Amino acid sequence: MEQTTQQNVILEGIHYSSNKVIRVGIRSGFIFSLTDTDKIYRGGEEEREQLPVIAPGLTDLQINGFGGIDFNHPEISASQIESASHTLLKTGVTCYYPTLVTGSRKRISSAIRAFAEVIQWKKQASHMIGGIHLEGPFISKEEGPRGAHPKRYCLNPSIDLLKSWQEEADGHIRMVTLAPELPGSGSFIKACIGMGIVVAIGHMAATSDQIRSAAEAGATLSTHLGNGSHSLLPRHPNYIWDQLADDRLYASMIADGFHLPDNVLKVFIRTKGEKAILVSDGMPYTGMEPGTYDSPVVGKVILTREGKIHREGEPGKLAGSSHTLLDGVKKISLLEGFARAWDMASVYPSKLLNHGSNPGLQVGAPADLVLLEPDLKQPTIRMIYKNGTPYGDPVNDPADLSYN
Repeated sequence: MEQTTQQNVILEGIHYSSNKVIRVGIRSGFIFSLTDTDKIYRGGEEEREQLPVIAPGLTDLQINGFGGIDFNHPEISASQIESASHTLLKTGVTCYYPTLVTGSRKRISSAIRAFAEVIQWKKQASHMIGGIHLEGPFISKEEGPRGAHPKRYCLNPSIDLLKSWQEEADGHIRMVTLAPELPGSGSFIKACIGMGIVVAIGHMAATSDQIRSAAEAGATLSTHLGNGSHSLLPRHPNYIWDQLADDRLYASMIADGFHLPDNVLKVFIRTKGEKAILVSDGMPYTGMEPGTYDSPVVGKVILTREGKIHREGEPGKLAGSSHTLLDGVKKISLLEGFARAWDMASVYPSKLLNHGSNPGLQVGAPADLVLLEPDLKQPTIRMIYKNGTPYGDPVNDPADLSYN
């Protein structure tokens, strides 16, 4: 239900977590009021059941492409980024961090400049891009931890190179994933913090002491914990236990049914609590037909009928995911409940990246909202608000934004 008073918008629906009827006031792109009206709601039970569920927009910290568009393509254009962003919005993602992976300096620079250009446009995509995530090239060259990243481009951390890329990005690099055992990683992490960059550790072969030192230097996240690792590890100690046990580290995880089994997801989530983050690790092949595709990063990849992406001839080597962040929410909902799953993909990553002082459904937070159909057993999007602007309304936006 929506009411407009002067330039204000009032939304009425069910709070995604408390299950109470609420009214959300939107003004100038932000939430200016949030009222619990459950006890005074005048509609009948049948009318209440028709109200949408109101939830904060999703934030994806790790996504490599979408809608057939590869963020790592050496010739990616600003118009392609704008197109991918609009398509991504339909899945409930109101903020994302385009993830640029290990490759040549020229290719990474080209992608960085393309995203910096889009951010300057001040259009829809620029408001959706929270910043650039560099997942490499400062990662391990070892087989296993390196994953599908090309070995020849893996580098030791270089502050000078990062500064050069940050200049090309107009300051929009917001997250870097690196292997903390590499030479110079301690000073590199501190330099990142000084530039306002969140440091994640991943694709590594680090010892307990090296992980501890990285957290002491300022690293705050484990990138897709449990993946990008050796196929065989000592029972203990090993770098998965070390990261789980360090309370300073958030942990992101991929819930597509291929990267991590359900029992591992449950253990990770229950150990990390509000520092458990859901990411998609999405590739541009999401929603596309099964088959063989050419990736500018890893070469030929296979998209199976089941939705698994792996390198050609290496079915055990995953090359990203074909699932959306919303798909991950559905998966985690079955394990831990809807509210926890949604927070893992919205509130928790926003807290890590400091999106304003009030992430989620709070007064002062950006009016980035997802209105869902009442049946949360199979979450379906009814409408999306980005900075207070509705998408999915047949009058204001004829595009069909329903996504299930």
